[in-house]
Amino acid sequence: MTKYLLFFLLSTFSFAAVAQDLSIPTVDSVKKYLDSSLVIIEKNALNRQKVDWKELKKTVYKKTAGAKTYEDILPVYSYIFEQIDDHHGSLKFKQKNYGWAGNDQPKVNNTIKAATKKYSSVRGERIGDDIGYILIPGNSDFRNQHLDSISRSIKQAIAKIHDQKIKGWIIDLRVNTGGNMYPMIAGLTDFLGEGKVGGFMTSDHQSDGNWIIKDGLFYVDSINVTAVKYEGYPIKKEIPIAVLISGYTASSGEMTAITTIGRKNSILIGEHSAGYTTSNLGFKLNGYSGLNLAVDYATDRNGKIYPKNIIPNLSVNDGDNFEELKNDEKVKKAVSWLKKTAK
Repeated sequence: MTKYLLFFLLSTFSFAAVAQDLSIPTVDSVKKYLDSSLVIIEKNALNRQKVDWKELKKTVYKKTAGAKTYEDILPVYSYIFEQIDDHHGSLKFKQKNYGWAGNDQPKVNNTIKAATKKYSSVRGERIGDDIGYILIPGNSDFRNQHLDSISRSIKQAIAKIHDQKIKGWIIDLRVNTGGNMYPMIAGLTDFLGEGKVGGFMTSDHQSDGNWIIKDGLFYVDSINVTAVKYEGYPIKKEIPIAVLISGYTASSGEMTAITTIGRKNSILIGEHSAGYTTSNLGFKLNGYSGLNLAVDYATDRNGKIYPKNIIPNLSVNDGDNFEELKNDEKVKKAVSWLKKTAK
């Protein structure tokens, strides 16, 4: 089993490895802190093979010459993350993050930005007589304490709406800023089909955990995420689904969207996603700081890698209206596609 999967599913720590203990900083301890972090980054960074480490270290030490406190060296980490092309990772030091935003920033959509704060729970409703709609926001279940409850909330919202009249579904991930991907995917298993629906892959194209649906349950390799099953009117195999994404669909929200790519009768509608399509692993440096590093790429069910953002099949910019879905341009496009596809 992969180091990432074991960490994410079984760990109760925020970071995976301890490098230093707490102490009053000295010039030597600050140097040791920087050295130990560089060792971890060089060993584990996703793009480590593309980096000239001798040159990078030379520049880093030049930039931090004369540093006497931890705070003196913190700005250099933004430079380091840029050099390793990791805009998903960061150094966390006393609740503040030091990372790199990346060159390709998603489109700012103020309506969706506001909606990410407003919609924090699963929302399901019927659009007309024959279209189901479910909004799945992000979550903060990083310690895996609510796997069953999150998955159950999604399945129950679907079951309340789905009946023999429903011909297609809209899965709205526009406000899904991330969190724990596993219960989100587990909640949608009845739409995703059986077998492999995605996975993680290392930079040298080695599998680091497959996402698998078996008998309506979600597994990562052989580990069952949650035993919660759908208990509603049966969902037909290959029922048309339209997945809505935006520039605020990030990280685990993007992973969830990826599981629908390659599925028959599926479409992605909206705006380019945020571009956090890597998995992260944490490394503790001392009692109040640690590194989060991108260590794997996400892949879809056909093995395609997503190193950056997800591009929708049908681009629709702006026009969002969460309060009145019938006036929402992305929803309208989804409804039109679903009705044509369901015939």
